[in-house]
Amino acid sequence: MTSGLGDAILAYADSVYAVPGYPVTTLIEETGAELVINEKVALEYALGDSLSGKRSCVIVKHVGMNVLADTLVHATVQGLTAGVIIVVGDDPTAYGTQTIQDSRIYGSIAICPVIDGSDSDPVGEAFRVSERFSRVSIVRFIPDDLNRPWDKMVYVSGRKTGSLADPDLTMYGRSVWAYESVPVMQQEGYLPFPVSPLTTGGIPQSRRERGSSRMFCPDCPFKFVFDLLQDRNVPVISDTGCSLLSMIPPFAFGIANYGMGSSIGVAAQSTRVALTGDYALLHSGVQALIDLHAKGRPVLCIVLQNRCMGTTGRQPVPDITDYIGFAQPDVVDAAEHEKISEYIVPDNTFRVLVIQGVCPEERSK
Repeated sequence: MTSGLGDAILAYADSVYAVPGYPVTTLIEETGAELVINEKVALEYALGDSLSGKRSCVIVKHVGMNVLADTLVHATVQGLTAGVIIVVGDDPTAYGTQTIQDSRIYGSIAICPVIDGSDSDPVGEAFRVSERFSRVSIVRFIPDDLNRPWDKMVYVSGRKTGSLADPDLTMYGRSVWAYESVPVMQQEGYLPFPVSPLTTGGIPQSRRERGSSRMFCPDCPFKFVFDLLQDRNVPVISDTGCSLLSMIPPFAFGIANYGMGSSIGVAAQSTRVALTGDYALLHSGVQALIDLHAKGRPVLCIVLQNRCMGTTGRQPVPDITDYIGFAQPDVVDAAEHEKISEYIVPDNTFRVLVIQGVCPEERSK
């Protein structure tokens, strides 16, 4: 017999991902959720499903919110398509965990709706407001909520479509767009804690208004890769770093970005092609690579290896090939255009392509 919360998740969600621990383990077993290597990857999978039009639920315990926080915050300014919710179990008496944490605070950190798990239809409401405000919703419950009697509910889908941020918006403009919903969310009680307003005066909110965007350094060894993906109309999920150029005109093959190290997990459930850098992969992308490899899931992961943090000052990065041998990557030089053309053909397999190049000393302004 499932709990009311478990029944609601099964009724509303097309996919469910989870990381076990008290007090969510029972709920995970009730819903048959797919276990994932960590909470950040679970949310990446859910966002990939969202881009594919599927409603998705992530189940975590309270400390798991700390692991997925970066992707959660980025999701608010990037937007989504189908609803994504996080069902988080708090343990306010530390009965089965080592720490106490009120997960509702993440509503104010990520500017996303928080719904109380004791409400009459928290899962349905969470999906509806996720699509209404184009961001992840949080359903927060405590152990007693799983044991309380639930009235028999009539599940009504009420599906809508969220939206991604306008590609012309600057990073600051995306934040302004995301904050436009704050007054309504506060009025309707979705933000339990105060949110400070943005000061918007004098800061360009669109690339058109600003009149410029960052582009390739002179003689960038990786420009061929971008031209090839654009010419072949291969949609990719971009990572933070130089791969973001895939979303800036004249390029338009980058679909979305959900923060550092996020592209592989999101791509696995959407475009099946991820574009990332070697630092982003080591920073927090390798966990998704491990999970996908273990499960035999198809994805083409294109890694631009320049052995430095190219957008933050060229700080050195360890050689990733020392750490991803399990993925049996194909390694090519950025100048081997013919080989790269042969490798960049999306299919239904798990493949990692490492393209090695050296960034020029002089950066464009």
